[in-house]
Amino acid sequence: MTNFIDSLAVVIVVYNTKLETSESFQSVKGMCRNGTTFDLIVYDNSPKPQQPIELPGLRITYIHDPENSGVSKAYNVAAIHATALGKHWILLLDQDTTMPSAILEAYQREIGRHPEISLFVPVLKLRNGKIFSPCSYRFKRGFYLKTISGGIHSLNKLAPVNSGMLVDLKAFHEVGGYNEKVKLDFSDFQFIERFRKVYKTFYVMDVICEQDFSDDEISFSTQEKRFRYYCEGARNIEKEGSWDWIQYNSFVLLRALRLTIRYGKVSFLRTYFSAFLFRGNTSS
Repeated sequence: MTNFIDSLAVVIVVYNTKLETSESFQSVKGMCRNGTTFDLIVYDNSPKPQQPIELPGLRITYIHDPENSGVSKAYNVAAIHATALGKHWILLLDQDTTMPSAILEAYQREIGRHPEISLFVPVLKLRNGKIFSPCSYRFKRGFYLKTISGGIHSLNKLAPVNSGMLVDLKAFHEVGGYNEKVKLDFSDFQFIERFRKVYKTFYVMDVICEQDFSDDEISFSTQEKRFRYYCEGARNIEKEGSWDWIQYNSFVLLRALRLTIRYGKVSFLRTYFSAFLFRGNTSS
């Protein structure tokens, strides 16, 4: 366990959330067992900085980004910092993931069994029991799986989301890291599309984590802001031709229509036109 811990850096990205109240941070605190000490990088996209935190078992590096550059830049900056520290692995987390305290032992065990694998993930479930990650990845979209078995899986068929991914840092840099133009939505799918061009498989551990993800009670103003990020992500994600653009356009438009019906506001359609359709699109 010691060698793995020494080679590991954990990064948590937070936004307008106190670190102490983050589910991910509470889980990381729970991992500090039996004298375990490891490096934690906190990347804070909030407008105002937080007070430094010192805790036994954690060497915390705090990075404040008041410009809210997004999760992609956060993970890239953390990966560069972890590499400078001489780390071999980086564990990516958002602020809303609950993990079992023994998950580091699970990562270490599977790394020992499968040294050829460069990407390890747990099973993420929502509070309603649905499997959130990995998901079936088709037509540039993720679809819920009914079941998922542990073991080696193809990245051409399945895709994990950001939180919980343990990535070999050499592989992270080799594939080009995250696309910083894709700040939030689609950031994980963009990374996996880059990753699978070099590495064809990943490992799903027999470990269940919980993801706090729901938009049932999100206000109109928050949803409107989220949709703008969604449009920007779809616009800036790397595309390999007109068929990719058609697919992204179709589900951005569908989301705009669903939100318009849900809130009875045409602003979502205006955002679709201004932030996606008429802004130009990135392609590789």
